[in-house]
Amino acid sequence: MKKNYRVNIFALALVFFIFISPSVFSQQNIEAIIRELSGVVEVKKSGSAVWEAASRGQVLGEDNSISTGFRSSAVIALGNSVITLRPLTRVSILELSRSQGSDKVELNLQTGRVRADVRGGDASKAEFLIRSPNSTSSVRGTVFEFDTLQLTVLEGTVEFSGKQGSPFLIDAVGFSRMDEVSGRVTPPPAVYAAELKPESPIASEPIHVAPQPPAGTWSGENEPPGGGGGGGGGGGGAVLEPGIVF
Repeated sequence: MKKNYRVNIFALALVFFIFISPSVFSQQNIEAIIRELSGVVEVKKSGSAVWEAASRGQVLGEDNSISTGFRSSAVIALGNSVITLRPLTRVSILELSRSQGSDKVELNLQTGRVRADVRGGDASKAEFLIRSPNSTSSVRGTVFEFDTLQLTVLEGTVEFSGKQGSPFLIDAVGFSRMDEVSGRVTPPPAVYAAELKPESPIASEPIHVAPQPPAGTWSGENEPPGGGGGGGGGGGGAVLEPGIVF
């Protein structure tokens, strides 16, 4: 009886292991590795309030942040994806995982501008998500640049959404921006129309020109030299030019 009980426990454990093993072993954490850096680049690790100088080859994990200073940049490999941080940029890593050969990367772009290059492996299945205080860019295998408000797609297609309204799909060689007031993403055709619209002329003060008397005549306020009236002779004579009386 005791032996059968042990056999049953072992059988249940084996069945449980068979069912959960695919979900346990199919998902893995991937690493973020700093490939290149230039200038002042700093890293803040999870649970720390201190920013430390970054180094080439340094491995970053979830909840780590990286920032670049003035005239500084950094290139980070995130599994099969690569991001380039432009100057004065700060990014936090929210999620790095790999499930059944597909990478999932989720970042928080707090300020600045990044270029994302999703390549290698099965890029069509890769899920790359960048959030910002204003908007979200979600892609599956593409190349784009993002600065929290404006999105420029270089290859592939990006789903761009704001705080309000519906998301828009932005195709290659296209761009869109998020309006900070309404919280909505501007459709690409509207952006193109705004770019092509000529600028309004610069307003200027009107120019006032005082009227001038015709040539060869004198107004009542501007009499010819020597007084009016043709030299005191009672005013008989025509004035053709100033100072000449006939």
